[in-house]
Amino acid sequence: MGSEKYDKLAIVTGANGGVGFGICQRLLESEGKDLTLVMACRNPARANKAREALLNQFPFANIDIELVDVGCTKSVLSFSTAIKRRYSHVNYLFCNAGILSSSGINWKTLFYLVFTDPVGLMERADVTVQPVGEINAEGMGKVFAANAFGHYVMIRELENLLSKSGDGRVIWTSSITACSSSFSIDDWQGIKSQEPYESSKWACDMIAIASSERFQRENNPITSFTTSPGVVASDIGGLPAWICTARIFIHYFMRLCGVSSQNVTAYNGAIAEVYAALEPLSRLSFLNRYNSLSNRWGKAFVGAKSIVDYDRVTAEKLIEKCELAYQAFKKKNADSTFTTAPTN
Repeated sequence: MGSEKYDKLAIVTGANGGVGFGICQRLLESEGKDLTLVMACRNPARANKAREALLNQFPFANIDIELVDVGCTKSVLSFSTAIKRRYSHVNYLFCNAGILSSSGINWKTLFYLVFTDPVGLMERADVTVQPVGEINAEGMGKVFAANAFGHYVMIRELENLLSKSGDGRVIWTSSITACSSSFSIDDWQGIKSQEPYESSKWACDMIAIASSERFQRENNPITSFTTSPGVVASDIGGLPAWICTARIFIHYFMRLCGVSSQNVTAYNGAIAEVYAALEPLSRLSFLNRYNSLSNRWGKAFVGAKSIVDYDRVTAEKLIEKCELAYQAFKKKNADSTFTTAPTN
């Protein structure tokens, strides 16, 4: 189903579950049948199941599925080629899919934080033991590739379509755990980091802001925003089911105590992402991170927080490294396609 029949087109990576599914729900509520929604997912069975659930809730919806693994550059390039062939423009690109690798729980830290910083315990991943040195099949830091680089490649590939919309929005799903102290430009892929997830999310923040600054310099009608879904009860990190279940009750309890980051549901967690997509540009600033929040009774709202630690020099160095890697992967993919193409 092509986009020419409809006014707007949105792409949501990781759309089959979690915050990605919540983004889809909120978009369809707001934009209705004037929107074509592209669910960019890795698993076809899960994608189709999620699409059916959305159609049951929104029978009028125009929903397409395109398969992509954002942690694989070759897959992202193939996905982008399919999008460019099928659609004439892109209004919203939600860079949402991501991973948090885990090899277990640091129980000592957990019990310490229970008594010293219970809010931090429920907001951050301090007790999650993250593997160090993970590399994907393409030789890139695994978490960085999925959370940041794959989306950078997608943006670069779809930049013309975003521009054609006249008001292209790129919305990154970052995290309240994103922290400048977790990131080093000398380890920009987070391979040596003890906190590759936090490092990758800070990279998302920097890429989002630096990209908006470039679009602004080039008078390109695209704006890139960074957002946080707050704390959502999900299975990211691959923790045991009993831990995930126990956390849900704690999230609700802390929200009743007034901790507004405890959104719990993906629907509440998605409010900031959709806010950054639909609000007039005059009411937004790409120097802020827009955070999904909930009051103690579960009513969701959006809070803006300036990213005070943003360093333009470091961000531009990161963009340069991403761009060089992108061009290298693109050339390698083109050469591979050419050498393996059938001949007459």
